[in-house]
Amino acid sequence: MTSKIVSSPLISSVTLGNVQLAHRVAMSAMTRLRMSPKTELPNDLVKLYYGQRASKGGLVISECAYVQPDGRGYVRAPGLATDEQAAAWRPVTDEVHSRGGVFFAQLFHAGRVSHSSLVGNKPTVSASPVGMAGQLYVEGGVKADYEVPREMSTQEVEQLSASFAAAAQRATKLGGFDGVEIHGGNGYLLQSFLAKKTNSRTDKYGGPIANRARLLLEVVDAVSAAVGAGRTAVKIQPGITFSDLVEPEEDVAETLDYLAPELSKRNLAFVDLSSCNGEPYYRFVGLPGPNISFDPFRRFRSAGYKGNLGINGGLGVEQGESYVAEGVADLVIYGVPFIANANLPDLVAAGVKTAGLNAGGFNMKVWYSKNPQQDAEGYTDWPLAAPPAAQA
Repeated sequence: MTSKIVSSPLISSVTLGNVQLAHRVAMSAMTRLRMSPKTELPNDLVKLYYGQRASKGGLVISECAYVQPDGRGYVRAPGLATDEQAAAWRPVTDEVHSRGGVFFAQLFHAGRVSHSSLVGNKPTVSASPVGMAGQLYVEGGVKADYEVPREMSTQEVEQLSASFAAAAQRATKLGGFDGVEIHGGNGYLLQSFLAKKTNSRTDKYGGPIANRARLLLEVVDAVSAAVGAGRTAVKIQPGITFSDLVEPEEDVAETLDYLAPELSKRNLAFVDLSSCNGEPYYRFVGLPGPNISFDPFRRFRSAGYKGNLGINGGLGVEQGESYVAEGVADLVIYGVPFIANANLPDLVAAGVKTAGLNAGGFNMKVWYSKNPQQDAEGYTDWPLAAPPAAQA
């Protein structure tokens, strides 16, 4: 009896800048709020969580870590704003590496997606003083309304890229990460400059798309200079509907068309283009889907992006395979499926499709910690799914 060989376009090697991957099933950054209470440093449970999801030659991207104190956006989420925070990641990165994995740290500044009580009782900051609807959890597990942010001065904006570069150096030198991903989406600070709705500035960072994209590209260039372009990635999300940010189709197209050639010439490890057409994701989180009629991944390619492209946002295994087979994507970055399917790459290699995955991770009630005494629940307690036996 011979085993049937399962072939998937996702199970093939790819080089991303300075790193070589054995397959193209990557784990997306996902905020899970399990850092140690009070210190907000990684702990043994965090180490176990990432270790469970590491695979030989597979890429894992950490949950977003803020680069300076006023960039904090969540309780019990990590930072890379200090040496202590970076060094605390070392046991986690060592664990991922011991399992053969490649580990990138995601860097962000929350901007207006935060609250004054989370940033030293000072106003949150953004591109312009444009508030947002909704509430967030603050200290003590209570909800508070989002506030109208303070507009950053031109000088403050000019200095921001240095904070990202310093955090990238901490992540790679002290934390042991193989590279970093700059978060330019989710309505956080960098996207607040990109989007017209949240940017009404009249200085060099406002107005036409070249100005609105200036900060993102300055951050990319600074981080690349600090740790190398081959260890630098950037996540962009034009068209998302998170953080009270809904962009019309023409704005999404403009952003993709401008950033494609600009990011292409920077020779980054990869661009993570996320959540533009992940309609299933929007349905289960209860948000309206992106208001676009075109395929953003193909649009980005046709607009001139020639480098490594990771795609992300509600994609199934079959969709990922199709995009890779067509040459549109080099990497498929899965989020929620990894919550309850820690060995997702093994399952894909064995021929498991979307319908065959454990769907438990799609339960939003287990995404974030509600009680430190129950942190393992929905985090590290999922049974490891065994790939189906090969058919003769």
